[in-house]
Amino acid sequence: MFLKLPLLEELLKYHNEKNLLLSMPGNKGGIGFLDDEIGEKFVKKLGFLDITEVDPLDNLHCPDGAIKEAQELLAKTYKAKKAYFLVNGSSSGNLAAMFSAFDEGDEVLVERNCHKSIYNGLILRKLKVKYIESIIDDENGVFLPPDKENIYKALGESLNPKGVILTYPNYFGITYDIEEIIIDLKSKGVKVIIDCAHGAHFGINKRLPKSIASLGDYVVLSAHKTLPALTQGSYLLVNEENSILEFYLKAFMTTSPSYLIMASLDYARYYLDKYGEKDYEILIDKSESWKEKINKLKKVHILCKDDLNRQYKDRVANKAKIKSKQEYDIDLSRYILTLPNGYSGHKLLDYLRTQKIQAEMSFSRGVVLILSPFNSEEDLKCIYEAILNLEMNSINGQIESKYFSDIPEKKLEPYEVFKLNGEWCEFESCEGNIAKEAIIPYPPGIPLVCQGEIISQNSIDIIKDYVINKKNILGVKNNKVHVINRKQ
Repeated sequence: MFLKLPLLEELLKYHNEKNLLLSMPGNKGGIGFLDDEIGEKFVKKLGFLDITEVDPLDNLHCPDGAIKEAQELLAKTYKAKKAYFLVNGSSSGNLAAMFSAFDEGDEVLVERNCHKSIYNGLILRKLKVKYIESIIDDENGVFLPPDKENIYKALGESLNPKGVILTYPNYFGITYDIEEIIIDLKSKGVKVIIDCAHGAHFGINKRLPKSIASLGDYVVLSAHKTLPALTQGSYLLVNEENSILEFYLKAFMTTSPSYLIMASLDYARYYLDKYGEKDYEILIDKSESWKEKINKLKKVHILCKDDLNRQYKDRVANKAKIKSKQEYDIDLSRYILTLPNGYSGHKLLDYLRTQKIQAEMSFSRGVVLILSPFNSEEDLKCIYEAILNLEMNSINGQIESKYFSDIPEKKLEPYEVFKLNGEWCEFESCEGNIAKEAIIPYPPGIPLVCQGEIISQNSIDIIKDYVINKKNILGVKNNKVHVINRKQ
């Protein structure tokens, strides 16, 4: 007999550590449901509220009662034409949107640093792709959303673009001026899908980045990332008429949707409407005050809007061909902690764990902390004290790796590569081969080479740099990369 519960036991063990959760989910381990009586009842009775589609509770795949009303309220909150609950996470919404907006063989523009579900959708829907070049901020060690120049460059190089898939904000919580771009692209007949996974709370307070929920043809929001909702709970907002959308929603979502997730999605919308504006005002006041105190310690630097725009203006000054003006913004409900050159963000994340602080993610030069209105003054003080007590020598040793954002030549579409046989080739001798799998250095997490692209000597040099410095690079195993079999 196997009388073990490895996952459950580990989960309970982690819970008992009582870590300060500055990561997903947005409900912060259930604390986010305790703002009022109905939320508290919900979280305390979770295990007893798990039910299926019995008569009075409506049906997600054919709603005409409580779920229908909840989704209508959701559309009003975000000022969208239609809104849908997603119980399979934002990935299901991205796929449903891509299948609804595009036909096989359509050409689409896609940000290079998009979510994995978008890459999967390119293969499944058999789309032709034109990538939008990424922007690397070397000074701060982060990547930025594309600027207007890069978006329109990709548009101009496309033959017959049917749509564009953008990410707003990126995984650091960085946003950019996007409204006019969306409006202009739509006026050209280009469908706009926006993966707004980290921005479900945007627009509820004037000090947060703007909400673009009413602008895109399809906007996907991961409620569970920043709002009091259960993991896998997301929203799909739709601003165009499309008769086939609901078929694809049903196809990509389970036929046994969780009422716990759906109820939490209903609560997250209710929370925004009732408490959001005031609660985020209080949070931002606290977080900005503690940011100033933490930065004065001169150990880490929490990025602000001016840091990003100063570097961007320098970049523009060095590239006279750029005529567009770009303004970046940062979600003030998260901290991007950056370190000086020579120090490791991954080691900083490990250090914070020893202080019972769970960060959202680490990157080469820092970590990201997701704050929420459910974080107290004492929580922010804990961050300050952890940095105050940080011995910088304990997190040194980070070796900077070079990276370039040029997009390699594409020979095959990702879907064309999918069924072709591959072979493993020593990376130092694979110049000119077509990649079977994407090669993705971490950081920055942007594909160096995507499926179907030619591996250049520049790419090989970067792969070698990561391998020598023992840094993480997906798609490289035992110094080999997966390429298309040359005999085909």
